[in-house]
Amino acid sequence: MHKAHKTLSFNTLVVQAMRAIFGFDEASMQVIEDNMNNERGDRSGILLEMHDMMFGAFVQQIDELNANFLECWTPHINALAPAGSHEPISLWYWLRHHFSIASAASLYGPESPLTLNPSLENDFWLFENRIGPLFSVPYPSVFLRKAYQARQRLFDAFTEYTELDRYKLPGTSRLIQTRAEMTLGQFGLTERMFAQGELSMMFAAVVNTVPVAFWLLSYILADRELHAEVRAEIDRCVDIAGGESGGTRRRCVLNVTKLKTQSPLFNSALRETLRITATMNINRTGETFLVKKGSGLAIAANVMHFDKSVWGDDADVFNARRFLPTTEKSKGEGEGSRTADIAATFRDAKGKLHSGAFRSFGGGTLRPSNFYSCVLVVLTMLQGNNVCPGRQFAQTEIQSVVALLVAGFEFDMPDDTTYKPPPSEGSKMIAGVSKPGVDADVHVRRRKGYEDVEWVCEM
Repeated sequence: MHKAHKTLSFNTLVVQAMRAIFGFDEASMQVIEDNMNNERGDRSGILLEMHDMMFGAFVQQIDELNANFLECWTPHINALAPAGSHEPISLWYWLRHHFSIASAASLYGPESPLTLNPSLENDFWLFENRIGPLFSVPYPSVFLRKAYQARQRLFDAFTEYTELDRYKLPGTSRLIQTRAEMTLGQFGLTERMFAQGELSMMFAAVVNTVPVAFWLLSYILADRELHAEVRAEIDRCVDIAGGESGGTRRRCVLNVTKLKTQSPLFNSALRETLRITATMNINRTGETFLVKKGSGLAIAANVMHFDKSVWGDDADVFNARRFLPTTEKSKGEGEGSRTADIAATFRDAKGKLHSGAFRSFGGGTLRPSNFYSCVLVVLTMLQGNNVCPGRQFAQTEIQSVVALLVAGFEFDMPDDTTYKPPPSEGSKMIAGVSKPGVDADVHVRRRKGYEDVEWVCEM
């Protein structure tokens, strides 16, 4: 399936999902279906041209995208558990809520729909939770009333955002501005249709990154030895400066590039989290490769991710050090440091490479990424023919979010017991990464010696 990717089509599934999930009208569907499988051989049409633009943007604009997110995220961290206080939070909800709002602001600018109306964050996750049924259940306004109404409120908010030209405001990412120019100008979709389709970028930004960040933090908090070692790695990436003249608050500056290049255990733990939790199916329709044209094909990544012949007898459990041979092999030092590709082929403790075994961001020749899952690629109008183009951006988001929480805060259970990751809600057909089945209530306080600091991130 991976070697014969050119004989397999993903856009057939894209088109099916567009109408059901985003309510595209017939005129928009005609635009979307045009040359969807490159029948003309010139890669024209909205699906292919948007795909090519997005791949280019995640290379050419990655520094801007990273900086936007980090600037939007740190205010949420700096407002958590003010000096001397113990703030009770529900960890999954807190992370989901603040991550979603920060990510929306980093893409859509200072007047993003979720910034102006934070209650839309809850609507988004209600909508996301019911995408599978929305794809298949008839009369969703009747049988899926709450999810349908949540989706409608999101549609309306993004339509207002578009009609008022808020995507043109300073602080909006060039990625979103280019998407608007292409969709509205070049391909002539209406403002309403563009707005409804733009929910796709919210999915791409948070629907898998948020649960990965939650599980990574949970695994670290549950293991005191791992917590201490990862915190030590993060501390080496932090510079502490005195407060501004006349003030007393110190600034802690997290260097995210160092974090990604010189924290092998933290990077290994992230990959292991992806192995354990990113267990989605990969779907295609067959054209000519030993299957009848139009047949559906699927690969279950959870089978590959728990294969004991590859991962060893402990394949069923979290092992933060499992990917150390992979991360240390490509870890840079000093001025020549470079970020190791998070989708790199798994290398075991004996140095053996296992091509195709690790599919969190696509890996190898998988097309497109599984990390953004089947429907995420549908939603972002990507007919991927490479590993996930946004994987480096996603890595920045996840690691910066978790690193600031590990470095700057302590998490206590209300009953003084050791933190335990909550059970998973289980895999779904659509989502790529499982979410917790129940929330984890914790008390958060500032780490001793860091009560007065203001956190800042830099690349």
